[in-house]
Amino acid sequence: MDSYKIIIDKFKNFFDRKQNKIPAFIMILGCIGLLLVFLSEFIPKEKQISKESFSADFTEFNEKENILEDRLENIISKINGAGKTEVMLTFASSEEYFYAENHTEEKDENELKTENEIIIIEGENGEEPVFLTKKEAKIRGVLVICEGGKNALVREKIIEALCALLDIPSNRVSVAEMA
Repeated sequence: MDSYKIIIDKFKNFFDRKQNKIPAFIMILGCIGLLLVFLSEFIPKEKQISKESFSADFTEFNEKENILEDRLENIISKINGAGKTEVMLTFASSEEYFYAENHTEEKDENELKTENEIIIIEGENGEEPVFLTKKEAKIRGVLVICEGGKNALVREKIIEALCALLDIPSNRVSVAEMA
């Protein structure tokens, strides 16, 4: 019990001395800062993207990718001489969605502050952002493996068809013979 009194007396002496006002003020600010950090744990945070939501979006993107690959396999296999075909796509980016935003700019004396806020409306399923447009995933390259891949004329027809369908340059398309 005596040790507590000694510590309390030392604190009182430290804060009572006139020359120690600045260190005492800094110490008090530090304690307030620690208290605010502790209390911030109890403040509710904004809704974060859940792993399930991200996983669902990724699964949906993979399904679209598989559907596109299947459609391309079906089309290419109909080219004269191609035969049985398998297609693999690689993407440089995924789909991007664009929403309506309120854009505000505020000029202070020395700096320009800009703020973008997504416009939210009341929809069928509660609050929803105002959807503007969607940018499709960008295809990086295509690999085609087919029975007729050894024939130069068949390879040229396949490359030409894929360049026209996917709007990609011919150097992003590879055609190989199936083993």
